[in-house]
Amino acid sequence: MRAPLHVIVGLGSGQLATIAHPRGDGWETAELTALADTGVDVLVSALTATEQLRMGLDGVSATAAALGLEFIPFPATDGGALREEAARVIVLASRLAAHVHAGRFVATQCFGGVGRSTLLACTTLVLLGIAPGEALRRVTGGSDMPVTRDWLYEFSVHQATHLQH
Repeated sequence: MRAPLHVIVGLGSGQLATIAHPRGDGWETAELTALADTGVDVLVSALTATEQLRMGLDGVSATAAALGLEFIPFPATDGGALREEAARVIVLASRLAAHVHAGRFVATQCFGGVGRSTLLACTTLVLLGIAPGEALRRVTGGSDMPVTRDWLYEFSVHQATHLQH
């Protein structure tokens, strides 16, 4: 596998990872097979439709399904636009948290394996009960990602307020 998984530790029986886009022209069958062999059950791609088309990801869903991988396309614009797509992020992260809680291995992927995939992974961790700062530390290793950090803290405060009512 050419794009390495960044596995986030400390989640019980389930696992969560981020991964960069595949090098070359899309996910080759060998790369998807390597992901499946590693134990990945769910692969989420946060690439935009343009990025997906440019990288030849048209047949990924069928190939992934044949290998027993659930492929979830989640086209999202890189950068601050995810703030505008907050409801979609939260719905998907809730679904991913349920997968992790059930013991499945989820990998989130975007162009660089940071940014969009990091936001999805961190939001999933917050929904699993991990504080935003700790979620960021686990996913980024301490790298500064202000958009993700700000969004996560706002989301966490909103979640806490919502749970109190």
